[in-house]
Amino acid sequence: MQIVRIKTLSGAGMLLFAALFIFSQTSYVASTEVTHWAEVMIEGNKTLNVAVHLPGLIGTVLDTIGVTITNAEIAAECEIIGQNSTCWCGPDYVWSNLVCDNVNKCCNVDKCVANISYYTPLCLPKVNVSLIGVLTGSSLTVQNMLQSAFNVLNAFNSLTMQGSLYTGTNTYAHNFTVSLSSVFATPKVQSIISTLLTDPTIYSLSLKSLGMVYMEAPTGKVCYNSRQQLNCTSIEAMSKCVWQMFRDNEAELTLGPGSELQLSDTCTELSTITLLKTNGYWSGTYICLFVTGNIAHMAMAPIQIALLPEVINVTSNPQTADCSASTSTKVSILCSIENSIETYRAMLKLGIVEIAPVKEENNGIIKYTAEFPVDCVAEGKPSSLEVSCTLENSLNQLRNRTLRVPIIYPSDLFCAEEEIEERKWPKTKNNETAIIDCTETGRQGLMKRKCIGKKWGEELSLCVKAVLNSVALQAKDFEKGLGATQEGAQFIFQSLKNNTSEEGENTFGDVKTAVSVFETMNKASVNMALGENLLADFIDSASSMLNVTWEVGDKEESSSLATQYLSSVEGLVKSIRINASEGYNSSNIQLQICRSGSTCNRTVFNVDVELNATADMVKTVGLQSLANRLPKLGYEHASFPSIVVSSTVENNTQSSVNIKLAFPNEQGSTMTCVFWNVTEQRWSDEGCEFVKGPGNLAYCECNHLTSFSMLMSKHAVSMPFLDQLTYIGLGVSICSLIVYIIIECLVWSTVVKSNLSHFRHTALLNISLCLLLADCSFLASAFPSVLNETLCLVLVVAKHYFFLAMFFWMLCLSVMLVHQLIFVFSHIGKKAYMILGFTIGYVCPTVTVAVTYVYYDQASDIPYYSSKTCWLTYQSAMQGSIHAFLFPVGTIILVNMFSMMVVIATVLKPSGAESNKKGDKEAMKSIIKVVIFLTPVFGGTWVLGLFVFLMDDFTQFITFVVHYAFTIVNSLQGFFILLTGCFAEKRVRDEILKIVLGKSGKDQGTVTTTK
Repeated sequence: MQIVRIKTLSGAGMLLFAALFIFSQTSYVASTEVTHWAEVMIEGNKTLNVAVHLPGLIGTVLDTIGVTITNAEIAAECEIIGQNSTCWCGPDYVWSNLVCDNVNKCCNVDKCVANISYYTPLCLPKVNVSLIGVLTGSSLTVQNMLQSAFNVLNAFNSLTMQGSLYTGTNTYAHNFTVSLSSVFATPKVQSIISTLLTDPTIYSLSLKSLGMVYMEAPTGKVCYNSRQQLNCTSIEAMSKCVWQMFRDNEAELTLGPGSELQLSDTCTELSTITLLKTNGYWSGTYICLFVTGNIAHMAMAPIQIALLPEVINVTSNPQTADCSASTSTKVSILCSIENSIETYRAMLKLGIVEIAPVKEENNGIIKYTAEFPVDCVAEGKPSSLEVSCTLENSLNQLRNRTLRVPIIYPSDLFCAEEEIEERKWPKTKNNETAIIDCTETGRQGLMKRKCIGKKWGEELSLCVKAVLNSVALQAKDFEKGLGATQEGAQFIFQSLKNNTSEEGENTFGDVKTAVSVFETMNKASVNMALGENLLADFIDSASSMLNVTWEVGDKEESSSLATQYLSSVEGLVKSIRINASEGYNSSNIQLQICRSGSTCNRTVFNVDVELNATADMVKTVGLQSLANRLPKLGYEHASFPSIVVSSTVENNTQSSVNIKLAFPNEQGSTMTCVFWNVTEQRWSDEGCEFVKGPGNLAYCECNHLTSFSMLMSKHAVSMPFLDQLTYIGLGVSICSLIVYIIIECLVWSTVVKSNLSHFRHTALLNISLCLLLADCSFLASAFPSVLNETLCLVLVVAKHYFFLAMFFWMLCLSVMLVHQLIFVFSHIGKKAYMILGFTIGYVCPTVTVAVTYVYYDQASDIPYYSSKTCWLTYQSAMQGSIHAFLFPVGTIILVNMFSMMVVIATVLKPSGAESNKKGDKEAMKSIIKVVIFLTPVFGGTWVLGLFVFLMDDFTQFITFVVHYAFTIVNSLQGFFILLTGCFAEKRVRDEILKIVLGKSGKDQGTVTTTK
């Protein structure tokens, strides 16, 4: 609206009418309305009813001005007698502030006797303006004081006390409202406030006004996920503006830039917010405030959104459809959402069956339920069925959530229902995860547990402290733009610190929720810079998270959490604006700052960091107890230190960055410098080099420009052709063992003549058979990724059993040899030996494998085998099923080595008869030769495995020699058995030669006689 004074229509008279004309003028931009004021002078004593002529002016086009009159009415009248004039406003009009401020006696009176006819505008239309104030002070009553202070305002109507509240320490809070019929000038009201604050009994006074700001907002319901804009215009320029929003009876939330909200740059007279995606978070009443000093002009408008639920929870009861004992069953599907003012049309669907559910409201939750039949003999026998819950709002918009319901058939493995304390785990299909609600008091969320075969996995608690869950929701609101202020950010991090303190008991669910808060705030920092005032709370809360174990039996879950933690903490360190701070140290995180220099030297957790870059600021942060939690893809056998170091540069003017990180070097270790590749989510050594310095120092040197994480690791050294040698050796062994077994079958009746030879060949034949089956199982499991769970388990059991059986038969062979040498005249019968041999050789490994499997399958949290390696598990010393292999094998090897020493000592013992010296010497040579050739079947070569385990210093050449020797000797064990068992024994060689030449023993004898 624009006010323009136009020429007088008459030159002299006694009455003056101020007529208000509203003109409409067309422009190329838009249609606008402009207010003009006209003066009508009535001469002499004549009277003129001007009002009757005004309607005739409506619609008149003023070509000289280019406008059309759309409305006309009398705003003020003045009676002029000589030098005196009396003026009054027309109905629904009040004195303008221009008149009231310059001629104080005209304020708040109907008629004013003063020479004011020349003011334009003289009167303005009445408007409803309210001043809503809060005064705190020591006085119990303040109404009279406020009345006398504010009644000087133009068009003052009333002052109403809304109530008083005693707040303690002789202080009262008084709420009041001032009603006006005109807009006011902010400086005048600010002057009134300043005057009141000079009173020592008044501590504070703030005002909000209604009627000084105009808001344009959408009317009616708007579509979900649509883009909407709200505009606010103040009638006068102010210092700043603030947008707020509240829902129902909740407190106002200050709005800031976020992922779903944009704020205009201008903020003195015109301000705009844009809702990028309208949803349930944005449904409420919006307030815009233009603020100067203690005064805020505000306007409010509601936004109604055709809502769709932000979260839809779909569950099945039971969680798994049980078709193991019947041809049909039923499942009940529940779809729940938070209570809403929106009326939804719901539909539940299972497979191809669709049912309109029953609706129920309880404790702020809306539930839709329906029961579905499941055909257990359906064609194709699907492994699961898909459930969907679809909700439709009043504007026909849809939101859908699905759930997969597994089906258990008679042939399927499953975990039986189990109750632990108050937690009831339902019957669950193999490789599926059961989910139950938290039962612990004061916590919210879910618990998960995976079924592996017929055995339940470890419980995974995602239960979160209720207050911590509330902090996570506040962070999500902040990221969207709700409450997105520096104060809001500080409150979030303070709450996080208070509820994750080191003294508190934090679960994996608490850590996961806290990390999600870091991740959310890191995303929010893209739209809103975070100040250094929250640095201490952020680092303390992040540090306390590293005091909690993240091992929950699900390595993917814990590794993923560590990745999110590193990314979000590093991102927050980078985005927090540092002004005066020199850094901050906590128990597990240290942050150091460098400013404006070409070189930055800082130390975090005894790691010296030198960074060469011309930058405004360098932030170096060290994180303790993190490296081992991150995924080790490509570095599975590496030994990681606990520290991760990350450096970030701001406003770097160089094209590259060079950074050196000095770590204490472990003697005898091969060190590798790696950084965390954020894109690939894995460690990488690209662009980094390990440099060994003098003494016990070494450093990593990298040339990355962007922010990065560094660590030092003891890397598993590559052994060229080791796998190829293993496979070739096993192939040779398998072929050799097959040949040996065939030869034994062919020459058995001829060679085995005595009990001693029978004992020996029986043991060798069983050793060969067990080793053959073990080697075949080893080769079959060489590539575990292509095997299913069942086949992998079968191969693990086979390797475990046949390797143990081989060693137990070795034990039988060594014990028999020692007995025959020591107790020469005490013979063991064939029947007794066979019973003893087969008991030790097969029953002992059977019992060992069976007990191990049952224990780790039923009584231990550690699995019997690893599907990634298709071998027994190892977690730490004395933990893992591998010990059920190492202990028996180690014991047998020690016994066999002792047996060899006894044999050597026995044969070297001098004979008592001189005449038998030559025979004794021959016997000694024969026995020594037998012992040497039996070393492979005594398991002597496996002693090298102990040295392989102990020797990991790959800077020494002997380490490589031992590793290759162990691989070659043990992979060729079957070949050595062929040599010692067949070709080293003359009777076997002779019999093989006969078979090869195709002649019997009798024919050979005839030829000899003829000669």
